[in-house]
This record gives sequence, C-alpha cells and structure tokens, in this order.
Amino acid sequence: MGRSVTVTGRGRASAPYDVATLNLAASARAANPSDATARASYAMQAMREAVVRGGADERTLATTSVSLNPVHDPWPTVVAYEASLSLAVRTTDLEHVGSMLVAAVQAGGDGARVDGISFSHDDAAGLESAARDAAYANARAKAEQYAGLAGQALGEVRHIAEAEIGGGGMPRRMMAMAAADSGGGMPVDGGEGSVNAVVTVTWALGPSV
Repeated sequence: MGRSVTVTGRGRASAPYDVATLNLAASARAANPSDATARASYAMQAMREAVVRGGADERTLATTSVSLNPVHDPWPTVVAYEASLSLAVRTTDLEHVGSMLVAAVQAGGDGARVDGISFSHDDAAGLESAARDAAYANARAKAEQYAGLAGQALGEVRHIAEAEIGGGGMPRRMMAMAAADSGGGMPVDGGEGSVNAVVTVTWALGPSV
C-alpha cells in the first residue's frame, strides 16, 4: 500500500432558518362523544381556515393527532368526554408567523391553543453539502501540513469515510401558549441553524520534496 497519511476534517455550514412548522391544537369537552367531537372539529376548522387566509398553503397542512377520551370523576364514573385535534402547518413566510398564530387562536376560540413552533431549513441537503465541502477542505489542509512536515508530497486519495452529519443546534421552539386578546402578532424569531460534517480521508504520500 505504501506510505500514507490519514486525517479527520470537520466542517460546518450555517444559515438562517427559513421554514416554520406551527403546531396548533383544538379541544372541547361535552356530555357526549358526538358533541365533544363536533365542537373540537368546528374550532379546528376555524383555525385551519384562518391560517390559509393568512397565507399557508393547504397542501402543507397535516393532522398530527386525534383523540376522544372519557373524563372520570371519580373513577370509573364518566362525567364527560374530551375531544382534541392537532394540526401541523408548514410555512416559509416567517415574517407573518406571529400574526398567523394570533389569527388561528382567535378563530378557534376558548379551546384553541398553540403547542409550539419548530424551525428548519428548506434546502437542508444544500446545507449538508456545504458542510461536507468545508470538512473535506479542512482534512486536505491538515494532510498537506503533515505531508510538508514529513518532507513529502501529497499523493492520491485512497479512502474517504464520512463519520457524521448532524445539526449543530436544536431547532428553536416556542413554548405552548393560550389565546391572546391582542389584535397584533406575536414576536417570533426563527434564528439560525447549522449542520456539522466530519470526514476521515487517507492520502498516499508521494516522493520526498
């Protein structure tokens, strides 16, 4: 195989988050299952219509949970039924996320709430590619340094192994919140996220220089 040098390079690529996923929920309690379901469904439909009016694409809406449970007081006596629905709304219009949230909760009424917001990158693959570029450049710079210290030229690549691709920070989330009586929007800051890459590369060592 001849002489070689193996190094590990690390790279990072960062960009502001440009996608927000809003987690909306509506719940209702009633004496029978059908009434509880109808009230929760009505509230969720109103929230759904509000976010669409606010600019959300209907194709991005996804129901994430549906539940209908008896309420006991005390057990096993059933005193009511509680229904709840959850909806995920994906939007790239971060500028109007705050006003969209307020409009949704106002439309849904007392049973409406926001369970949180998560942020992500629309072009995650592009960010990963940039992180790989940086990791490889870092590895090559190290290899060239070691080859120079050894008085030899850097030869061809013999082996490449990607050790890690991962986020440099957790997506930012807002805490759950109830309805606000303000007519304005909530302040929402998406922030910035990063992707890390780690690569191990082996180069052959050429003749002495």
